[in-house]
Amino acid sequence: MTTAGSARWRIAAAVVAVVALVIGIAVFLILRSVPDYRTAFLVDTSTPRSGGSFGPVADAVGSAAQNAGDDDALSLRRFGGTCGDPKNTAELVGSGRKNGQKVGTAAHALTASGRSTLESGVLAAIGDFSGRYPFRGHRLNRIVVVTSHGADACASDQAAVQKRIREKAAKSGVKLDFRFVGYKVPAKERQPLTALASAGGAPRPQFTRTPTELTATLKKLTVPESPEGKPITVPATRSPTTTPAPLADGKHTVYIRRVDAKARTLTVDPFDELWGEAARKAKIADGLRSDLSNDYYDRNPDKKTVTVHVAPGAGIGVNQILGDAGIGGSPEKVVTVSLSRLSSLVAGQDFPDSYSFELTMTNGQVAKLRELWHP
Repeated sequence: MTTAGSARWRIAAAVVAVVALVIGIAVFLILRSVPDYRTAFLVDTSTPRSGGSFGPVADAVGSAAQNAGDDDALSLRRFGGTCGDPKNTAELVGSGRKNGQKVGTAAHALTASGRSTLESGVLAAIGDFSGRYPFRGHRLNRIVVVTSHGADACASDQAAVQKRIREKAAKSGVKLDFRFVGYKVPAKERQPLTALASAGGAPRPQFTRTPTELTATLKKLTVPESPEGKPITVPATRSPTTTPAPLADGKHTVYIRRVDAKARTLTVDPFDELWGEAARKAKIADGLRSDLSNDYYDRNPDKKTVTVHVAPGAGIGVNQILGDAGIGGSPEKVVTVSLSRLSSLVAGQDFPDSYSFELTMTNGQVAKLRELWHP
């Protein structure tokens, strides 16, 4: 090989090496830029039916955003306004890492007004994930919808809304993990929101009534390195060889038949609380009139009771069973009571089926008990 040829070969090899190095660095930087988790907060800023302020929602969203991991990508979008107006939804903070403070600041600058444009918001939020940039999450892409309404005020056919959302999500090219969180959602709008969540392949909405509940729920959905958040830890008081608890871990709707404060046990009668069309069909199947009281039906065909153990420190919240019109007239006014106090309240009822409860089982024990408010 001539000297000139050898020089050209060395130059070409050097160029190839430099190009390979540049490509390698670029690939490395791109991979580092891809977040493990990408979460989009979609917040309802329409006027709430309950007449409450937007402040608690802003506080909860801001707290959850700052609770997220620094490497998680966060964004904020709002919906609510005039039907048909393209401005009835808008992205306020684009997706990016270390966005917790930005999301919190933007949320606190919002005010509630206009009508619920839920469809516009959800479709736009799905569209935010349709492009390759901002980068999607490597492990999880989640849309957290925080709303005080269960239906789109601009659409008369909610089934059509659900269909359009389902089709948009399917065409997005990315697996989206929806979570719906209701805050003071009216009872008659809970079933439509549940149906909407189902259309998006999401679990049942988590309905909250107080700012504390809302903040805790949103934080569970944004705990770093845990898509679902960590469950409440209840001290184990039973041997692993003990017979399994009669109710599985999770939430159950129950009537309370007996409270033994000394033994820390509840004897409960589980039932299904159904809403909307599902409630109407169930009543017909049970041989009852199809008209509904306040759009729900408590289905309890077998009246079978089970006894469950109440964990130390379990939270117990009551409302209407207190018989105080000043408290029972509002779902937000929840009073914390002891197990002994609950025992006396239940024992004093002539019609115990008038009061129902949501019971949360964790590690085979009752971790939380909350009276369900009905209009």
